Amino acid sequence: MGNKIFCLETEWEQSIYDLKYDSQAKPLLEFLNNSNGVDFSFRQVATKSDFNYYVSHLQKASYKDFTIVYLCFHGSKGNISFADCGKYGCQGEYRIMDFAKDNPDIFNGKIVHFGCCNTLKIKKEEIRDFKKMTGALMVSGYEKSVEMTGSFIFEAWLLDTLYNNPSIRATRLMNLAKKEMDYFVNKYSFTAY
Repeated sequence: MGNKIFCLETEWEQSIYDLKYDSQAKPLLEFLNNSNGVDFSFRQVATKSDFNYYVSHLQKASYKDFTIVYLCFHGSKGNISFADCGKYGCQGEYRIMDFAKDNPDIFNGKIVHFGCCNTLKIKKEEIRDFKKMTGALMVSGYEKSVEMTGSFIFEAWLLDTLYNNPSIRATRLMNLAKKEMDYFVNKYSFTAY
């Protein structure tokens, strides 16, 4: 079995300049590919329906080698948000527990990382329920807001660690993160279950 990263990223801003904004996650994945041979699949999504369409690919046999799921979105407590969130309201907020209920076993045998501000600032029981409902081996993310440069550094370390240690589990990952990347673990309240 291979070990590949499956990444979905929101379009960070919705404006008349949409087509001019570049991905934030793809350069990180390309860096990991160029430096360490990390294989990945990447899509940018603007809406909940885009997200559901692409995430459903994980159930196809041809995607079995994608063992790490990297989700890069705007976030809030228990939610991911899409580009259609703005000053006039948010049609694209997606509660992760609703996603889990609608998509049982979607992440079966996979590690899921939420590269989103505040998404995992929820009760531990909810995260454990999400993990159980989706079949994820591990779920990680942040309880605080993150900024682009620092999160790039931390997530380069995180994705490289997950890629090169496919059998790593949450306790070991947290111990390693605290040892090697303690500043970012504390700054963003990184957590893994």
